[in-house]
Amino acid sequence: MISVVIPTYNGLEHLQSCFDSLLSQQVNSVHYKVKEDFRIILVDNGSADGTIQYVEKNYPGMELIKLDKNYGFAKAVNDGIKLSLLDEKVTHILLLNNDIECRVDFFEKVLNGFIDDEIGSVACKMINFYDRTKIDDVGDFIKLIGSPYARGHAETDLGQYDNPEYIFGACAGAALYKRDVFEKAGYFDEDFFAYYEDVDFSLRMQMMGFKCYFNPKAVCYHKRGATTSTKSGFQTMLCEQNLIALRLKNYPLFTYILLQPLFVAARIKRYAMFLFGNEPGLFLKALKGYFMGLKKIPGSIKKRSILISRIDISDKDFKKLFRQK
Repeated sequence: MISVVIPTYNGLEHLQSCFDSLLSQQVNSVHYKVKEDFRIILVDNGSADGTIQYVEKNYPGMELIKLDKNYGFAKAVNDGIKLSLLDEKVTHILLLNNDIECRVDFFEKVLNGFIDDEIGSVACKMINFYDRTKIDDVGDFIKLIGSPYARGHAETDLGQYDNPEYIFGACAGAALYKRDVFEKAGYFDEDFFAYYEDVDFSLRMQMMGFKCYFNPKAVCYHKRGATTSTKSGFQTMLCEQNLIALRLKNYPLFTYILLQPLFVAARIKRYAMFLFGNEPGLFLKALKGYFMGLKKIPGSIKKRSILISRIDISDKDFKKLFRQK
């Protein structure tokens, strides 16, 4: 049983193509059946565009979690995950953005990515919805002294990422997890609201011994940025905030202290690019996000202490997690 968790916020225009692609899933020409083979949980973050009414009228087989306001991606998927775990038949949980369209064999192919017991999550090949010659994301990576990034983003798809392999982590916009990953590693950090919460979770998952596998045969199409616009600087602000917590929560103390000068230098360089690149709005948003992250340091330290009590990883082994391609 797969439980599909879809967070949404004023994303009504995307839901039909997303839902219809899920309802069309099949293996060997046999369709997966809703409530028998999979369930769909839509978590609505207080949408004001008629999402709830539309779903109740047109897709009665969907399960709805109705939140009173926009709590962000992390809380929305956490609520869906927790509801999924109450069902003992659920073996896997698929996190899916509302602006995703899946190929008809997506379930089959992404499930085939669990080739050994150590794999906790499977990443798929995400293609640009509007230009299907372009890659959207073929696995999330993170630079030890830099920021997380989506591998292959905006590259022309020439088959350069068509080999299945172990990678750092899956983009939670379309990622399949075994249920015991959440039972052992916990949930997404709701203080992140959105952005980098999946990287934070992937890092924690890796430190707990789970692996992520990339299966390029599992393909979906993503309207990146369709729900949240980057023009307002909202994404930049949250990324700057969450990057501080990501490092402080997870990096071994010696590595964290050693890399501090490089972290600071990278931020200065980035902010200078905004300021002198005629993007004063982004500069101010980035600066605001940085100070928001500093204010959250006490909470990050508390979470760090909890994580350290469960994980003992050396600096050497930690650095091995940052394999880049």
